Amino acid sequence: MVLCTSARSACSVLLMVGLATATLSAQRTLSLRDAVDRALASRPSLKAEADRVSVAEGLRRQAAAFPNPEFQFQNENLRPGQTYSRDVDTLAYIVQPLDVLGKRARRADAAAQTVTRTQAEYELARLRLVRDVKLAYWRARGALQSRDVLKTTVENFQQIIDYNAARLRVGTIAEQDLLRVQLEGERLAVTANLAALRASRAEADLVREIGDTSVTGVVLTDSLDTAGEIPPASDDDVLTRRPEMKAAKASLEEARARARLQDALARPDVTLTYGYKRTQLPDTAVSANTAMAGIGVTLPLFDRNTGNRVAASAETSRQEDLLEAARLDVLADYRAAMQEYTQRRTEVLGILQPMREHAANIAAIAQAVYGQTGGDLLRLLDAQRSRLDAELAWVEGMVDYQDSIVNLEAAEGVAR
Repeated sequence: MVLCTSARSACSVLLMVGLATATLSAQRTLSLRDAVDRALASRPSLKAEADRVSVAEGLRRQAAAFPNPEFQFQNENLRPGQTYSRDVDTLAYIVQPLDVLGKRARRADAAAQTVTRTQAEYELARLRLVRDVKLAYWRARGALQSRDVLKTTVENFQQIIDYNAARLRVGTIAEQDLLRVQLEGERLAVTANLAALRASRAEADLVREIGDTSVTGVVLTDSLDTAGEIPPASDDDVLTRRPEMKAAKASLEEARARARLQDALARPDVTLTYGYKRTQLPDTAVSANTAMAGIGVTLPLFDRNTGNRVAASAETSRQEDLLEAARLDVLADYRAAMQEYTQRRTEVLGILQPMREHAANIAAIAQAVYGQTGGDLLRLLDAQRSRLDAELAWVEGMVDYQDSIVNLEAAEGVAR
């Protein structure tokens, strides 16, 4: 009987260990780098931006293509009662547009600048995607940690409730003290439920930013306090790396290329005609076979493309102004991001971390004193509340600090 009982106990332990191992192995983890990689691979909006680059590439190849020749076949002197093979003149010729005045080269140049601009816009969309995913990751990570802190606090505070309930049963405290402790526990439970709801919403936001629904139910592994110091960058480096500047410069070059194209389109069109003509000689049974050739030139008497040239020149001026505006915005964005990062780092190192440690020490001392000597209940509750507030403030401050790092990296134009 003892052996059977021991065997059953051993089987139960092995079963519990197996279930725990299976649960841990089935639980998936997600690091910040994994989240970014998944978003870059699966986000539909980024794929759409990549397709825009492919579209521009196709238009560039089309712009560089040579014009097709035109084949014409016609008959002359068609009259009733005639014999087609004897009385009708036949013409067959090819009309080939000639690009001797640089129009095709200008079209290809403008299309190539469009490809460059589209690629810069894709890089900008990629940088913003990485930034948004990182921000969503840290906010979800902070919401989950706040939820876990409150859950642990509720569980630990239940021990204080049970302890005071036991003291009430033996008559060492008044019922009012137990009710006060129970009220504090109910308040913590409500706060914990709200934190769980916020964590669920933050996880949903992260899934939406990644664009992959398979990341639900994962464990976010990156810790809130893992961050190194970011050295400042020079203005020239920021202006060189930021995709906004690349896009603005590409837009300006595209506008200039289109202005040159409009100047070229004002030039005459030239066509070459070459072919064959069969002419039936009158009152004979023979015909004359001759070659024919000609050149056609459009005469720019009424349409000299003036309106399009003026519009292209104005667009070039507009893009120059937008480039300068982009430069000012980029520098202002970087300086604001660097200032926020510096302030957040000072706050974390100089205020939040010491405050968290002090509140934890005070709470531990107050709980020890209350458990040993039955000290002031209000002081215990105040110490517990201060510890929780300090812990939640630290989590919120670390999330803000991580957000400032993400924004600074984006302001520098570097997607780490």
